[in-house]
Amino acid sequence: MGKQAGSSFLEHIRPRRIKLGALQLRATFCLGGFSFLAFIVLTITGVILLFYYQPGDKAFASLSEIDSALPYGGLIRSLHFWSGQMMVITVFLHMIRVVWSKAYRPLSEFNWITGVILLGLTIILDYSGYLLRGGQESGAASSVGQTLLKTLPGGKGWAAIFFGQSSPVNGSTLDIFVWHVFILAGIAGFLQMYHFWRIRKDGGVRPL
Repeated sequence: MGKQAGSSFLEHIRPRRIKLGALQLRATFCLGGFSFLAFIVLTITGVILLFYYQPGDKAFASLSEIDSALPYGGLIRSLHFWSGQMMVITVFLHMIRVVWSKAYRPLSEFNWITGVILLGLTIILDYSGYLLRGGQESGAASSVGQTLLKTLPGGKGWAAIFFGQSSPVNGSTLDIFVWHVFILAGIAGFLQMYHFWRIRKDGGVRPL
């Protein structure tokens, strides 16, 4: 028996046909695409920074060395930082667009939940990235985050797992580094691919 048309993962990602209305700019404003572009830039620049960044007590010093000693190090850091801010803004605007166009309705309600999770992951990634800068500002942000998390049921244990042994003068720890670089970023990347596949599977973008 032959394979049904459009049944494979690749055919959902790159379908042979797409609705004409879905190609209009006002159907999506390309916000999802801009968010994914920011994630790609974050991944590339993050991998480069991994070769030189040291989490923990040496975080601030290693970033200073990247800025001063690594060729185009300051540019790479700036691209990483501003791509993170761009992703937060575009994902937030993308969620507003989905609500405005009522694209969360059946059959897309499950993909809406995936989008909400991705919004939360994006914010946590941005926050954890700020902590990895080290210094007193990151230490203060870490203290605030731990205090808020500990107010939740079981939050004390989660604070220990996520923040590790951070101090008020340096928010960077190996625990936060692992969460930011591997766990959170990996989950976000997987969910984005699933999000795109689900859009195609559910019939693509629905124009207004």
